[in-house]
Amino acid sequence: MNKILKLEPFYSEKVWGYEQWVLSTHKNGYCKIKNSEENLVDYIDRDLPILNKIIKANDTLSVQVHPDDNFSRKYEHEKGKTECWYILEAAPNASLICGIKDGNTKETIAKAIESGDIEKHLKKINVASGDMIYIPSGTVHAITAGLKLIEVQESSDVTYRMYDWGRDREVHIEKSLQVIDYEGKNKGGKIDNFTKLETPYFTVEKIDVKDIYRDAVDKESFHSYTVISGSGKIKSDDNIIDLNKEETIYIPKGVEYKVYGELELLKSYV
Repeated sequence: MNKILKLEPFYSEKVWGYEQWVLSTHKNGYCKIKNSEENLVDYIDRDLPILNKIIKANDTLSVQVHPDDNFSRKYEHEKGKTECWYILEAAPNASLICGIKDGNTKETIAKAIESGDIEKHLKKINVASGDMIYIPSGTVHAITAGLKLIEVQESSDVTYRMYDWGRDREVHIEKSLQVIDYEGKNKGGKIDNFTKLETPYFTVEKIDVKDIYRDAVDKESFHSYTVISGSGKIKSDDNIIDLNKEETIYIPKGVEYKVYGELELLKSYV
C-alpha cells in the first residue's frame, strides 16, 4: 500500500472540449491505477479531499459559480467547490472570466441574465501559460476557448450554471444568485509570481526539477504530482516510475522519494 502509483484518468467528452480527472476518488469519475483495472479509491480504501483535472476548452464553458461547503451540504449533500487553475496552454491574447464587476448586486445580475447581457457585468483577466488563477467558492467564472489547464479543487461535482451562451443545457439561476460572492470578499483572481498557493482546502506548488528533488509525505497526508513539462523519474524504496508530460502520480503517507530529471511539476496536497 505504500507504493507510488501512476494514474489513468477518467476521460469525459464535453460540448466545449474535454476533461480528464487525473486524480479522483469521486463517484462521478474514478481514475484507475495505470496498467490495471483497479480504481484508485478501491486500492487506497479512502476518499481523497481533492479532485484534480486537466481541462481543454475548444469553446467557452458556461458562466458558472460553485457553492461553499455549508450551502452545498444542505442542498446537494456533498462538499462545495473551491478550485484553482494552472494554465498549461493559452491562445494569443487569451482571457478568462473571474468575478463580477464592482457594484453588482443580486438584482442587477438577475436582470442581466434575463436580458442576455450578462457578459458586460463580468470581469475578464488576461492569462498566459504558467499563470495560476484562484477560484474560491462564490466566484463567478468561465474558462474560455483556447485554454488548457490543470484544475485542483475540492472533491465535489457541484456546479451551478448561470448562463450557457445559448446552448440547450440546464441552468441553475436561483441557486447561483444565492451563492455568488457579490463583494469579492473571497479574493479570487490571478496569483502573481505563483510558486505556492495555500487555501483552506488544499495547497498547490510549482516544483522545478533541474537534477534531483527530494521530499517525503508525512504520516497523515499524501502528495500528488501532475507533470507540466519535461520528463524524468520518481523513485522510492519500493518502486521507480517514469514521469512524462501531463501524467499524474499519487504518493501515499509515509513515503520518502526522489524525483530525477528536468521537468516542471504541479504538486497538490492537504
